[in-house]
Amino acid sequence: MQHPIILDLKTDLNVKRLIPILFVGAILAGWSLPQRQADWNEVDAIFQAKCVSCHAGEEAARGLRLDSWENLVLGSDFGEAIIAYDADNSLVIELATKFSEGSHPEELGEATLTEEEITVLRDWIDSGAPSSDGEIPFSNPDDPRLYVANQGAGMVAVIDMNTNQVARMVNLMDLGFSEFSMPHHIAVEEDGSFWYVSLIMDNKILKFTRDNELVGQVDAIRPGLLALDPVGPWLYGGRSMMSVSPPESVVQIDRETMESEEIGLLMPRPHALLTNHDGSEVYISSLAQNRVATYHDETGDLVFDDVEGDRPHVFIHFTISPDGKTMVGTSEVTSNAFVFDLESSEGVALVDTIDVLRAPWHPIYTADGKWVVFGNNWTNTITILDMEKRAIAKVIEGVEGLAQPHGSAASPDGRYVYISQRNLAMPDGHSKEDHVYHARYDFGDNAHVGTVVVLDMESKEIVKVIETEEYASGMGAAVIRNR
Repeated sequence: MQHPIILDLKTDLNVKRLIPILFVGAILAGWSLPQRQADWNEVDAIFQAKCVSCHAGEEAARGLRLDSWENLVLGSDFGEAIIAYDADNSLVIELATKFSEGSHPEELGEATLTEEEITVLRDWIDSGAPSSDGEIPFSNPDDPRLYVANQGAGMVAVIDMNTNQVARMVNLMDLGFSEFSMPHHIAVEEDGSFWYVSLIMDNKILKFTRDNELVGQVDAIRPGLLALDPVGPWLYGGRSMMSVSPPESVVQIDRETMESEEIGLLMPRPHALLTNHDGSEVYISSLAQNRVATYHDETGDLVFDDVEGDRPHVFIHFTISPDGKTMVGTSEVTSNAFVFDLESSEGVALVDTIDVLRAPWHPIYTADGKWVVFGNNWTNTITILDMEKRAIAKVIEGVEGLAQPHGSAASPDGRYVYISQRNLAMPDGHSKEDHVYHARYDFGDNAHVGTVVVLDMESKEIVKVIETEEYASGMGAAVIRNR
C-alpha cells in the first residue's frame, strides 16, 4: 500500500525554495491567479476614514454621499460615482489617479488615498461593486436602459434611465474589435432582452444580451442606422454617411440566426430607415436623391415616392408617431422637418414642410405623440416641434452641454428625451468652433468627452448633462409601441 507523501511546509527547506518557482512557472504557463475580492466593508472603512467628512448627509459635496452603499450608487448631482465592473472609467478612481489638480482629496489639503486603498477600491469595483449582501448596482432586469454609441472611443455607454447615470460601459476593444471600429447606432428589442450596434469601420453589426454579452455578429459594409421589425424577426441596417459609394442596398438580418441578405434598392447612398409599427413596411431614404423608398416585407416590392426640391435634401433620419399614422424626416442640407402621411392611398405622402434651424439630426416622437424633438447639429440647438400645430414650439440654445447634437431617444414613460452630443474639436474659423463642452474634471484625456443631455418634457428644459466617452452618436432604448 502506498502512503501519501506529507510535506512540512514550515520546515522543509527544499519545498520552501520550490514554491516561488512553481508560482512563476504557473504565470508563465498562462494560468490566471484568483482576483482579489474586496468587499463593501473594506471600501466603507476607507470612505469613513478619508471621505465622509465632506461626502455625507444632506449637504454632501456635489451631492455625492459616501456614507452608505445605497447613497454611493445614487451618484452625485452630475452623475455616477462608480461603474460596476469598470474601475478605470469610475469617477472615484479617476479623481484619485488622474485629476490634473492633484489626487483627490489631496488637492483640498486632505489626506490622499494610499496605493493600497486605491487597489481595494479598484478590486471592489471590478468585481461588480457589490453591497454587503452581494447586490450589484443596476442589475434589475426591469429597469429601462439607454444605449449610447461612443463613436470616437470604441465603446457603448449604458445609461440607467431611472437615475440618468451611466450604469455600465461596454469596451468593444476588449472583445477583439479595433480601436477605430466606430460604433454608430443602436437598436433595442422592445422587452430589452437584446441590443444591436453597427460598427462603421469594422464593417459589422453586433448582437448583445441585456447583460452585455456578445452573442452574434454579421458582416455589413459600412453599416449606419439600424431599425427593428417590432413584429417579425428582422433587423435592417442602412449605410453610413461616411461611405461615399456604399452598396445600393440595405442589410436584412434574421435576429434569431444572425444570417443576412441584401435588399437591392437601385438608390444611391441609402441612409435613413425605419419600420412601421407592424413591421410590414420599411422606409428608406437616400442621401443623394430626394426620394423615399418603401419596402414591403411580405411581397418584397419596392415603391418610390419623390420629394420635391431643387437640390438634395440629404435626409438624416425618420421618426413615426405612436399611432403609426405620421412620419417626420429631417434633412441636413435644406434644414427641413418633412411631415409624411403614412395612411395615404398615394403612398408616403408629404403633407407639410417645416423650416427649422440648420442641420436637424435624429428626430424622436414623444410617447404621447404631441412633440417631435431633435438636435440641430450645425447651430448647437435643440428644436421641439408641436405636432398638433406642425410648428416650432421651442428652441433650446446657449445651454452648457450642447455640443454638436446627434442622436435621440425617449424614456418609456415619456418624461425625458435624450440628445447625444459629439463634442468634437473644430478647426479655427469653423462655424462650430465654439460648440465645445468642457468636461467637469480635467483628467488629461477627456478634453472632448461626449455627452447626453436630458430634456424634461414637462418643463421643456435640460435638467442634466451626462458625460460619456468621446463622440456620442446614435442611441437606442426599448420603446413600447402602440399597435
